[in-house]
Amino acid sequence: MFKRNIFYAIAIMIGYLPASGSAVADTLISGLDRTITWNHPEEFFAASSLDLEFEAPIKPDRLIVKRASQAGMDYLVMFENLNIASYLPTDFENDCIDESSEIVESCFVQAGTHDFDADGLPEIILAVGDGFVNLQVNVFSYHPPARPADAIRTENWELIGNFSGQSKVVIKGKSVIIPFGSQGLEQKMVFIDRSFFEIDH
Repeated sequence: MFKRNIFYAIAIMIGYLPASGSAVADTLISGLDRTITWNHPEEFFAASSLDLEFEAPIKPDRLIVKRASQAGMDYLVMFENLNIASYLPTDFENDCIDESSEIVESCFVQAGTHDFDADGLPEIILAVGDGFVNLQVNVFSYHPPARPADAIRTENWELIGNFSGQSKVVIKGKSVIIPFGSQGLEQKMVFIDRSFFEIDH
């Protein structure tokens, strides 16, 4: 009962809401295995929530995107069986982020998962953009901890990709294709040995 009460307290604190059960249409990124968006909900601290499927003894259950209680945004990974949440180490710096780390009204967040190497530990993808010329993508890899007590550690999540460009990014297999410029140019990144490498195409 004590652990359950702790979980409820955490859920209230972060503004947890259940997933709707239906995926939204791709907007900033196409090709994600599952996806949600967060786009300035009327209820200020309302969260967008995505169910996660990881094949690991210590596995996250849910991704939550919401406004933080003080300033900025929270990108949280919930371990519901352990009653804890861990923060993703995001790195967003573009015109969609204001001086207080808030998402400006013209921009929104898309979040999702894609298992680039089919190892049962899908990567988490976060994108912030306006749907046109401003877009930044963070890709995170999960390193399962050896002990449940270490599940809360941010170090379990590695930022392995940080890409900037324009909408819409396309994810296909092991590739991420990022449009940029006004001449129809693209950058292609390929996932090899848990890292991204740029290739000509």
